[in-house]
Amino acid sequence: MHESQAQIHIDEVADQGFTILEDIAAPERMDAIRKRVREIERDTLRPLEPGETEEDSSFLRTGGLLRIDPMFWDVPIEPDVLQVLEGVLGADFLLSTFSGIDTKPQSNTVQPLHPDDALVPIARPRPNAIGATVMWAIDPFNKETGGTRVLPGSHKEPLDLLWSQDEERLSQVIHPDVKSGSCLLFDHALFHGAPNNPSENWRLGLQVSYHAGYIRPYTNWFRSVPIEEAREFPQKLQDLLGYKSCNGIGGASLETGTYRESYLGKGRKRDPRLAMDY
Repeated sequence: MHESQAQIHIDEVADQGFTILEDIAAPERMDAIRKRVREIERDTLRPLEPGETEEDSSFLRTGGLLRIDPMFWDVPIEPDVLQVLEGVLGADFLLSTFSGIDTKPQSNTVQPLHPDDALVPIARPRPNAIGATVMWAIDPFNKETGGTRVLPGSHKEPLDLLWSQDEERLSQVIHPDVKSGSCLLFDHALFHGAPNNPSENWRLGLQVSYHAGYIRPYTNWFRSVPIEEAREFPQKLQDLLGYKSCNGIGGASLETGTYRESYLGKGRKRDPRLAMDY
């Protein structure tokens, strides 16, 4: 993506809280992802709990994609997406979560509007985004299919707007039209939510969330992905899991899984066993 085009998307996120990245992936890639996720759903779907009915849920969520199939490794490191994310989150951002979300046909469960960073104790509006989500539209996202709805500009507003009586403002929610192979990228501070899917078809997306490098990701990748498997990932994906430093500080090693650090006083001899290793 040309720098000028990337800057347009970065400015849209700063202004409206979201942007649409068109034609990120070819139809053939979307077909392959759709087929594979549906296979995983079939093979791993947990049985209903006692007293639970199928109508109690509105979508299937599939986790562990990075471990299940290498075909998913390239999704979180799509170059055009990362280019925009760096402008939104700054350098050294991290992968936070990655899962498939498959909304059921004719579902009636509407997710309330919410930001993804409501628990972060930093006053709104924030000077810079601290997290962002990229929704990959494997199937089209729109009002007819239950695509993500957003409240433009709400990333700049106080959290109490959600339970205020400002019905006029809250009624300004829109359903961005995102075609298959494109992505909806939004600031975690943006009010958004999943609606029902009134169509006759399942609607599949990939939720790929990121955090600024100084924020703890939702997923502890060091625990959820064995280091032997992480060593096989592309270098950029290893970086996004946290196997790198942030602003030159911290990090973890793919050689040992940890690093040692020593603060040495003047005149003290460095013990090689304490050398920083990352």
